[in-house]
Amino acid sequence: MLLSVLDGRMAYLQGSYTGYLGLWTSCGKHKCASLGQVTVLIHMSTGFMILALTLCLVLLPAMGFSFRPVFRRLNKADLIFSSLSFCIGLLVVLSLTLFVANCETLQPRPQVSYLVTTYLCWGAGAVTLGAGTLSYLNYVGMWGKRGPSMEQRLNHRRCVSQQSTLKFMSEQQRSDPDSKSTEEEPSSLPPQEPPSKPL
Repeated sequence: MLLSVLDGRMAYLQGSYTGYLGLWTSCGKHKCASLGQVTVLIHMSTGFMILALTLCLVLLPAMGFSFRPVFRRLNKADLIFSSLSFCIGLLVVLSLTLFVANCETLQPRPQVSYLVTTYLCWGAGAVTLGAGTLSYLNYVGMWGKRGPSMEQRLNHRRCVSQQSTLKFMSEQQRSDPDSKSTEEEPSSLPPQEPPSKPL
């Protein structure tokens, strides 16, 4: 989304207003459409897009750091990531909706041709909303219903191994007194005299 917006050109107007139109079009490199004034819709669209990009710059490092052990203690990390993703996706969709509304309400109405940049931004908004949905489903435990997670399996194996070790030790302790008693029994008996030979 950032790379698509940095180009600046999002639509080409032909007719009454001829030139490129975008959120921050570089008029030195490209021919800008002379609207006479920047409309309120363009101002709002630019503000929402800047806010979405700022949240993206916060979300991406946070998701990267979440793989470190320090963030594993945060049980609600998935909820935070899903909320941020939803906010970013909604801001992008709202920004593009206002931009399209601005292009379609220009009077006299020009012929509008939307560029690849606009469709990339729509795709980025859809992908971000999808990522937020998946993160929320992960938070609710949707994927854990099919089977135990790897951590649960490891904990189960540890419990089983500890129980088997304790059982083995208890059996060994039981067998040790029995062996000691069998060893002590012959030594406690008095020595037997050899049988006398008949005369």
